[in-house]
Amino acid sequence: MSRSIVDRFGLYAERTAQKSPRRARKLLAKVFRLYGVYMRLNKSDQLPARGYQMQHCNRVMADSLDDSARNVVVSIFTPCEVMHAMDLQVVFPEGLSCYMTASHCEKLFLNQAEKSGVPDSFCSFHKQFIGMVEKGMLPVPDCIVNTTMVCDANQLSFRYLAEYYHVPHFVIDVPNESGEKNRAYVKAQLEEMSSFLEHATGKKLEQRKLEESMRLAQESLENYREILRLKAERSERGRMTDLMMDAFEYHVLLGSRETAESGRRMIQDLKKLPENGDRRTGVRIAWVHVLPYWQKAMTDIFNHNDRAEVISGDMSLDNLNTDLDWKDPYGSMADMLLEDSFNGPAERRIDRVLEYARSMHADGIIYFCHWGCKQTLGSAALAARAFEEDGFPTLTLDGDGCDPRNIQEGQMLTRVQAFIEQLEARKK
Repeated sequence: MSRSIVDRFGLYAERTAQKSPRRARKLLAKVFRLYGVYMRLNKSDQLPARGYQMQHCNRVMADSLDDSARNVVVSIFTPCEVMHAMDLQVVFPEGLSCYMTASHCEKLFLNQAEKSGVPDSFCSFHKQFIGMVEKGMLPVPDCIVNTTMVCDANQLSFRYLAEYYHVPHFVIDVPNESGEKNRAYVKAQLEEMSSFLEHATGKKLEQRKLEESMRLAQESLENYREILRLKAERSERGRMTDLMMDAFEYHVLLGSRETAESGRRMIQDLKKLPENGDRRTGVRIAWVHVLPYWQKAMTDIFNHNDRAEVISGDMSLDNLNTDLDWKDPYGSMADMLLEDSFNGPAERRIDRVLEYARSMHADGIIYFCHWGCKQTLGSAALAARAFEEDGFPTLTLDGDGCDPRNIQEGQMLTRVQAFIEQLEARKK
């Protein structure tokens, strides 16, 4: 869709939300579903698997706005294999906030949250989600589940949402270090989470369905490893949006049949692409943290471009070194949380980025400091130094994953273009 059409739609959606939140929910859900179908059918400038993936993610976002579903609000690092086994609809702030910004109707919800006292410095993903809740844009969930991992904002926003809706709230406390004692501690919490979900939703968890969800999750992780291996030798020339969809599928949508199928299709499509050979195509960039895929200046540079390509995003690399055992589902999910590269010291995340930057033949790294993310901002200097010492030129960008008010687009564009020219000069 052209930008002017999206602008007009965003304004209409905001006005509708002011008058009738329920009607606005139905409108947005319908548009999300239709756009998913459109992307599935549109094969002119993308791999067919990306269309399937987009339709899957759009359907999840549309269902998040549905009153009839049994909804569980989760953080993006919450292991959701149990929810998928119970056929529960997962709703996560990071996803819905992205979609609202892409629909150009984010201002209403961001302003609402700030009027309620949410500070400017708060993570804009969670700020916007709070505004959506207060404007009546979210169906009342059955319960809320989140982890203590990584994000300070989620511990505040989820507690607030539980109090606002008067619904049960379960927090998974994740220590910063692995080890048998911590594994047993987290495993016990996850087992308790299953009982909590049964009580909160009235649905029963069947062991065979949980085991199947774990098998699908393990298959999906294996698929993604193969996808990255293939992308190391091929240029997809996709979109920044694709990597955000990867982050969704390989976190809260892990364990679903659609995510496993999406990976299978992606492998098939990548195998049909020519190998790069000496790789004298465009510059290959590894991206750290969230991507501003809604920002036109950035998408003009990176989407379907022979000159520069974002080959990976570390939001999808964090769990790839963990294998899941369907015979021990709770222990496996505990391992995934404890061994996550975002958990613990910053060096763990830095090492994971370097591992894949090397294996995927990246020419440089962009480290995106999302507004309000203390963990990413705090380790920026340490990460940039480590990347540069390992031979990867690094650009640190200040921006926002979903609030257009917190960007300086002209300055960002100039810096990214200069960085690409630097990388091109090194490849000659």
